[in-house]
Amino acid sequence: MGISPGSSAYLAAFIVAGLIARLTGTPVVIALMAALVVTLMAEVLGGRMAARRIRVTSMTGPRVATVDAPVVVRVEIAGLDESRHGRLRLSNGPGADAEVGSAVLIPGRSGMVEVEAVFRQPGTVHVLDASIELAGPFGLVWWRRRTASIPFAVHFGWDGSPDPLHKRLGSGDEGGLCVAPVPVAELVDVVVSAGRNDGPVAAPRGDQHGDVDGVRTWREGDPVGSIHWPSTLRSGDLVVHDRNAISDQRWEVDLDRFAADPDPAAPGRLRHTLDEGRRRGHAVVVRFAGTEYAVRTDVDAAIWSARAAHALPPTRTAWWQRSIGLPHSIVEPESEVNRRARVAAGVAAATSLALLAGAVGSSVAVVALVIGGVVLGVAVSSWLGRRSGRRPLVLQGAILLAIIGAIALIASDARSVDGLMDALRGPLPQTLMALVVLHGFEVVDRRTLRVHQAITFTVVAYAAGLRIDGALGWWIAAWGVALLTSLAVTDRSPRVPTGRAAARSVVWIGAGGVATLALLSVVPIPDGPARLGLPALSPADAPNASAGGLAAPDGSVTTGDSGEDRASIGRVVGYPGFTESLDTSIRGDLGDDIVMRVRAPEPAFWRGQTFSDFDGRVWSVSADAGQRADGPVIDVPPTIGDAIGTDLPTEQLTQTYYVETALPNLVFAAARPKQIIFDGALWARPDGALRSDVTLAPGSVYTAISERIAVTGETLRGQGDLGDFFGRFREVADSAEIDPFLALPASTTQRTIDLATDLRVASTYDTILAYQAWLAANTEYDLDAPVPAEGDDAVDDFLFDSQRGFCEQIASTLTIMLRSQGVPARLATGYVPGERDRVSGVWKVRASDAHAWVEVWFPQTGWQAFDPTANVPLAGDADAGTVGGDLVGATVSSIGSHLGAIALIGVAAAGAFILIMLVRRRRHRRRRGRWGLLQDRFSALANADASSTSPAKPFTNPGRAALIERRGGPTAMSIAAVLDRVAFDPSWIDDDELYDDTRDAVAALERV
Repeated sequence: MGISPGSSAYLAAFIVAGLIARLTGTPVVIALMAALVVTLMAEVLGGRMAARRIRVTSMTGPRVATVDAPVVVRVEIAGLDESRHGRLRLSNGPGADAEVGSAVLIPGRSGMVEVEAVFRQPGTVHVLDASIELAGPFGLVWWRRRTASIPFAVHFGWDGSPDPLHKRLGSGDEGGLCVAPVPVAELVDVVVSAGRNDGPVAAPRGDQHGDVDGVRTWREGDPVGSIHWPSTLRSGDLVVHDRNAISDQRWEVDLDRFAADPDPAAPGRLRHTLDEGRRRGHAVVVRFAGTEYAVRTDVDAAIWSARAAHALPPTRTAWWQRSIGLPHSIVEPESEVNRRARVAAGVAAATSLALLAGAVGSSVAVVALVIGGVVLGVAVSSWLGRRSGRRPLVLQGAILLAIIGAIALIASDARSVDGLMDALRGPLPQTLMALVVLHGFEVVDRRTLRVHQAITFTVVAYAAGLRIDGALGWWIAAWGVALLTSLAVTDRSPRVPTGRAAARSVVWIGAGGVATLALLSVVPIPDGPARLGLPALSPADAPNASAGGLAAPDGSVTTGDSGEDRASIGRVVGYPGFTESLDTSIRGDLGDDIVMRVRAPEPAFWRGQTFSDFDGRVWSVSADAGQRADGPVIDVPPTIGDAIGTDLPTEQLTQTYYVETALPNLVFAAARPKQIIFDGALWARPDGALRSDVTLAPGSVYTAISERIAVTGETLRGQGDLGDFFGRFREVADSAEIDPFLALPASTTQRTIDLATDLRVASTYDTILAYQAWLAANTEYDLDAPVPAEGDDAVDDFLFDSQRGFCEQIASTLTIMLRSQGVPARLATGYVPGERDRVSGVWKVRASDAHAWVEVWFPQTGWQAFDPTANVPLAGDADAGTVGGDLVGATVSSIGSHLGAIALIGVAAAGAFILIMLVRRRRHRRRRGRWGLLQDRFSALANADASSTSPAKPFTNPGRAALIERRGGPTAMSIAAVLDRVAFDPSWIDDDELYDDTRDAVAALERV
């Protein structure tokens, strides 16, 4: 049928959330969008199911109605959800013009509904069309159920007894509701004849000396001749009327000829004629289809005039006057916001603002200010709602001043905005906060409430796009519960649900969660932002004093000389691999702090540096600083060993790095970075490493876009033995570019080469797997492993002496073994992917994730990373997963790690619900009193009996007693009489003995 006022705001919120998801690549925003889709689907399907259960079983009303005069029609409805508002419409034909009346369906009142109907056209109404408009579970989408045409039953009173006129009119009566025209003061032609007594009829029809019946109508037993005093007083002469002589005329009206009379006023003149003939005391008859029918009462006259109107041809309107058939606009029968919905929406607003404030780093004072504003807004809007939305002039002025003040503060902060990230973390969230707080003062009806709910959805989606901490899921869960509560109770009666209703709600919420996860199970994890990324540098970033050089977090430069200053950056950042030289005998001092978070759909090695020169103990980077390029969008040229123009499929991996710990000026990226979105300058080195002109302080954000070939094990295996390939290549071409990656240090022992040769197989890929398997079986990863003695070869010592080592020694060993077989290889350092936060969609990279691995040059696919100790899949084997899979994993993990807290919360919630129910029951019993509780029990008995025979619930105690008496005995009627006296007799005096007797009688009926 349509949507409720304000529901379109959810569509706008969905579009905005989609833009945020595209901007940030946040899976949780997509999850919010999916939850909104499932909620709307539940709204649509739930509303349709509720509408399909409804049926109208009967209609009853008066026998006669007059055009444009209201009459009451009672409609019996079955299958109506008693907890929702709705509207019943009655019509006697298609189109909006045929509607005769409507009634609001009040929650908790089903069964018999009274409709005040007004008929615009005269005629006979045999059936009425009924349509019931009902909202979905959340009141957002409305459905209209059109029932079949229902026969119209007539009665005199509200007891449903048939009209005896039906029998008196004989076979000429068609029944139904007769809508009589308004009398038109003009007589139609009638056939006048003598009455049954053959009295004189010389007196012509029309003016006489006074009314025939005097001051009152003639009744049986009155004399047939009498003085007519009104005429006597007017004329001054004695006027005597002979009743037999005057009244024994016979007026006959031929109804058949009205079928051919096109005059729309004819039925009105007919009614006036029939009424006038009876008023004059004549015998009035109607001839219809060859049969005469006497007109004795006003009801008879109204019925025959309605029949005459029914015989008229229908009125035709020109085509330009006809309705084009558009659906009715949705006007909710009830626009008031109940207290529970308003408070729940306020909780959702406060939660969303706290979430956004935490995402942009607002102070505690700001959070307290906005939450206080939300609370004040709820109080003021509640007060305005009770005043029908009328705002005092003082309040309007205060809101205007608040708007002006908020704009002024935001504008003052906006002057220091420099870049997109500053705008997204400064003026825009401040504007959203002000909007939510100020709009909270405008929530005076359901339309503004739904807009307010949609705004909080937008705020949460925006905050989720910025916030990457582990508490994001809990914040969104708290907001979701509040928003769902507000939605669920907006269009329902403000009653505390029963235990069964609460359990049903929990089941539906669980089903909605399962449906959301099922929908998200086919949605891949987004690849994150590309050119819409959020590059920013922290104000604490220190400039690099050396162009293209390596700088410590404080901006100082290290030369990499031996001695105490060697690896000074490594001592600062905890890992020696982020220096100009890497000594395999130095162990890193790694903590467990989070150094950065990476938003990416797939895991990868976050590479920082590569090393090619090795002297048997120390690795060194190339001296070439590379080319400088300025941001924010920096295209990275390919480096030595990168596959260019390959025919194999490629994919882009977009990563956004959020720095949380002071780092050197290394710009981390997955292999083959193609583009960097960085708010500064970079040096792209020929070894594939990237260095910036500033160090990276907490708060820095940049995006890297890597183009990866979708390699698999079969792809690498198909390239054969790389030692043979590059051996032949060196024989026919200049090998200057390859030689640095094949060089062996002078300290390399023969037994190292022999081991590598013995393990070598047909393809280099399988050779690498064989090397890794041998290392896994014969060596041990140990951060406390002994370091090689001065002058010893680190690889030989690890393979044959200690057989214990950490990642630098293991990666160095694999690199030298491959080089000994003619396979180009180098050492790379950076971070392994880390632990994935499945809610925020980021990888939490800790200091302990710093790592060293091997990169092997495959001629068809370029550099490929391998590591015996880190499980990072190949690009072609990496599964980006789905948003639903991430959420399932996060849910299982959270439940497992917080099982005790969840159980405690569940017990507390159940206890709170039970306590509320007990308090409510006690208040209800106190408010109803003992007689009121007996009335409730008596009504429940009648409703139970009604449900087994008829869907109508009787509204009077005698009606209830009529149903209950079938249980046995006339006790119910006496109980009904007592209860009616208690309720309606002002002289009633309470009596304990009578109460005890009545209570025992009700209990006896309950046991039957």
